[in-house]
Amino acid sequence: MASVQQREGKSGTYFKVTISNGNDSRGKKITRSKNFNPDPKQTPKQQEKALQKFVYEFEEQVKRGNSSSQEERMFFEIFTHEYLEELKARVSNTTYESYKVHLDSKIIPFFKDYRLGTINTRLVEKFYGTMIYTHSNATIIKNKNILNGMFKKAVSWEWIEANPCTNATIPKSRKKQADKVKFFTHHQAICFLKSLDIVFEVTHRAHHRIDDTGKPYYVNDYIERKVVPFQLKVLYHIALCCGLRRNEMLALHWDDIDLDQKTIRVSKALESTQSGVEYKEPKTKSSIRTISIPDAIIPILKQYRNDYSKLKLSLGTAWRGHGNIFTQSDGNLMGVGTPNQHFKRHIKRFNEWVENNPDRAKAQGFETLPTISLHGLRHSCASILNHLNVNYGDISKVLGHSNISTTMRIYTHSFDECTKIASDKINELLIANV
Repeated sequence: MASVQQREGKSGTYFKVTISNGNDSRGKKITRSKNFNPDPKQTPKQQEKALQKFVYEFEEQVKRGNSSSQEERMFFEIFTHEYLEELKARVSNTTYESYKVHLDSKIIPFFKDYRLGTINTRLVEKFYGTMIYTHSNATIIKNKNILNGMFKKAVSWEWIEANPCTNATIPKSRKKQADKVKFFTHHQAICFLKSLDIVFEVTHRAHHRIDDTGKPYYVNDYIERKVVPFQLKVLYHIALCCGLRRNEMLALHWDDIDLDQKTIRVSKALESTQSGVEYKEPKTKSSIRTISIPDAIIPILKQYRNDYSKLKLSLGTAWRGHGNIFTQSDGNLMGVGTPNQHFKRHIKRFNEWVENNPDRAKAQGFETLPTISLHGLRHSCASILNHLNVNYGDISKVLGHSNISTTMRIYTHSFDECTKIASDKINELLIANV
């Protein structure tokens, strides 16, 4: 028995035709639906006859088991190409590339041999299950959001009747905690900031070289002194003490910093595009924010501004900067990978120095630091603020999160660890004095 419902769409009136096709193995009624769009050039009577013919033919198709539309029979991988073309026109290049990475590495390999109309809730749950031992909850949820958005679009295009992600259950990741948010403790953070002033002596063994003319020559052993470039010291201080994202820091101009009011205005970020690097608005509206600068780092900002002005003046017309704070030697914007490359190299070099100079390191209060990413300095900022009993709402505002729940979702585990440390300290006090 066919059910016909008249509906209004963006293109006008259409009819949704639903055919019952028995029950599945669990006793649930199976239905097939298809839309009929009347020809506006026909008379109402002609449209009615065309609808009746459509219903009859569709009912026969269902009986013969051939009810799927061309779009439903489309392979998932082909649908992905269609979806990405539509997505590219409405999201930033960074978001598009992020989606494409997840699609190419995880989603397409799993679904590519399935036709769009055959993907159901159970299959989606099986896909989620493939990631529970290898990926974090955040990654599973990211893939769920991408897949859900794709099927919502397929429904809106009327290529499938229902979104198989709607009732799919997301399993909890069983990946080991090694992949939890990594950050410096407050003690390690102080150690890191002090380490930025160390002059490292790197020994180079004797070796052969070739000069610019192609002539070989011999170089004896020599010692090279390595220091962290001053502007990177400034960047690392801002990351750790103000909680900015890398692309927010690289987008900063001197107009964004008020050293008298001791504030930083975050109103833009960098985005890598196919044509190069461009400025864009931050991730969310709440990411546009004004952050107070701790008094302790005002002196290095003033010193850096003075050095910056001298360099700009010395280069004259060769200066290529436009007010951006973090630059290459000619004033052009610093490469987006530069801060992270130097950061990883510094942590490795510092830890080797501590291991090779244990007495000097101990005398200065140094210890080896955990290997974290540059983004880990932002996580460290959140952890330190929590350690200092700053409330979650204020931490969320500093980080530019859209709401407190985002802060809690990312940092619950590290905040719980801080709570445990506090509990242990109280316990030690009670044992010692009661």
